[in-house]
Amino acid sequence: MVRSFLNYFMPDDEYKRIRILYFMAEAAFIMTGILFLFSFLNLYWLEWEFPGGTFTAFLTAMIIMIYTYLRYIVSGIEHSDIANQKQYTRQGRGNLKKVLIFGLVFFVATFIASGIPSNWLEFLDIIGPTFLAMIFFYTLDYISLKRSYKKNKEIIDD
Repeated sequence: MVRSFLNYFMPDDEYKRIRILYFMAEAAFIMTGILFLFSFLNLYWLEWEFPGGTFTAFLTAMIIMIYTYLRYIVSGIEHSDIANQKQYTRQGRGNLKKVLIFGLVFFVATFIASGIPSNWLEFLDIIGPTFLAMIFFYTLDYISLKRSYKKNKEIIDD
């Protein structure tokens, strides 16, 4: 195994580790191309004035993380132990519980950060993002579980 600080953030499964590293390399390669393209276009054609390098660095890091996470979800390697319908159903219920706990924590954190709402619109400002985050989180978990189950079932059937 290669010595790197990334080992602390990677899963123990060697196959998952290698796939995630490939996803990270793809994201870095794509982002480098996009940055060169935008730099060239901005220098000779667009001439936009950006607030500074901090915004670009933050945006680059976020795009790399989002791309890597979405590729991981879509690849179907997250749930390598789901092989039959019973495990699939159990994991689906577990994902629902995880999303509900996430929603509760998100709601409490938003409530604490924004304070006690004085009217129903301020209350919607707390409930709305919480609900949307829960839907987004559940959708990603569902896609990951569905892809993993389908992939594992194909491997077993072969």
